[in-house]
Amino acid sequence: MTIDSAQLSTDPVHETIRMHQSWLRRAPAANPVADLVRYVRAAIPFYRGMSGADDRDLVGLPVVDRALYQSKGADFRLAGGGMASYTLTSSGSTSVPLTVTLDEAAWYAVNYHFFTQVARLAGLPGDTFRRGAIGVVFVSNKHARTSFVRPLPALNHCLYARVQMGADGAGVAALYDRLRPALLYGKPTYLLDLRAALLAQGLTRPPWSPRLLLVSGEPLHRDDRERLTRYFGAPVVDALASTEGGLVAATRPGGDTYEVFGDNVRLEVLGADGTVGRSGVGELLVTNLVYRDAVFLRYRTGDLAELATDSASGAQRLLRLWGREPRSVRLRTGLLPTEVLTDRLGFLPGVGDFQIDTGRRAGAGGVLLRWMPEPAGGDPEAVQRRLRSAIDDLLPDEHVVLERCERITPLGGKKRRFR
Repeated sequence: MTIDSAQLSTDPVHETIRMHQSWLRRAPAANPVADLVRYVRAAIPFYRGMSGADDRDLVGLPVVDRALYQSKGADFRLAGGGMASYTLTSSGSTSVPLTVTLDEAAWYAVNYHFFTQVARLAGLPGDTFRRGAIGVVFVSNKHARTSFVRPLPALNHCLYARVQMGADGAGVAALYDRLRPALLYGKPTYLLDLRAALLAQGLTRPPWSPRLLLVSGEPLHRDDRERLTRYFGAPVVDALASTEGGLVAATRPGGDTYEVFGDNVRLEVLGADGTVGRSGVGELLVTNLVYRDAVFLRYRTGDLAELATDSASGAQRLLRLWGREPRSVRLRTGLLPTEVLTDRLGFLPGVGDFQIDTGRRAGAGGVLLRWMPEPAGGDPEAVQRRLRSAIDDLLPDEHVVLERCERITPLGGKKRRFR
């Protein structure tokens, strides 16, 4: 998601404190789903007068998607307006970008309360964050983004900084030696770029020791998690977040199961047969419990996952999250699970990243294996020989073309390992 820079106040400290107070004034409902359903029937044109759904549940409300929001966006916003102060815009990496309007409380929740919830999930003690000191740094390598600093009142009044990393990484070691954030945040590729920049300056270890790495915004593959954990010496929390859903779920440090933030969302799955359930494998449907200007109920996310909902407590977990990445790639000789490729190729010494492309660029029926070397990873020719040996052993009957790249995911782009 991106933030309209024109919305950044000339007095950001007081603005953020005001938003925090707006968030605190929004008292949580005893039954947030029932409260939301009653609200949308009264205030949101698309749902006004809609019958067939019990106020205590979402059953009976229609499943919606981005195309409907793009064509009838005003129908999903508060009738008459008056609440919106801010806008979020989705990245548009998989479709046309979507603009979402938020009031102050929702804006605070999606941009700042996010870190409070992650810190609690990770079990970080209160003294992890110090008043007036940099506590959270978001590493950005997206073009045209500006750096800024904001307070985090709920995290002991520490500071949150977004740091734009230059393309050459010059001065990055000295910068992070000064900042020393407890929580380092960004897409996996952003943090890997920071790692590469530090390695390029001769640092086999970072100049400080973060307590936690937080990633979201693109798939976290097992080999990338190991690279980050080993270099920074800190566990990784992988979060599922979006413009439409806000903070949806996150793993515990180093874990694989995603705990759903029930204060923020309710999840359902849309199965391949078109049925909607509270557990099972399918496309995630998100109901955002926080937004009140633009609302998202039973909204198709496009993410594939396995959802488990406890029948007694209602607590939800994602047992598996594939997101937009396929579970298998179709080769000339059949289907191969993507996890097999990651396990076999991603952990090879000297390989920094790879991408499998089964399209036309490798010729009819062929496979293109794009790869990039690890920073300071030794002789690239030796690495390519190891890759060739591994791929020939794994796919002896496939025509695989190897292509060495200096970079696979574009700056600011979203990683796609399998195409």
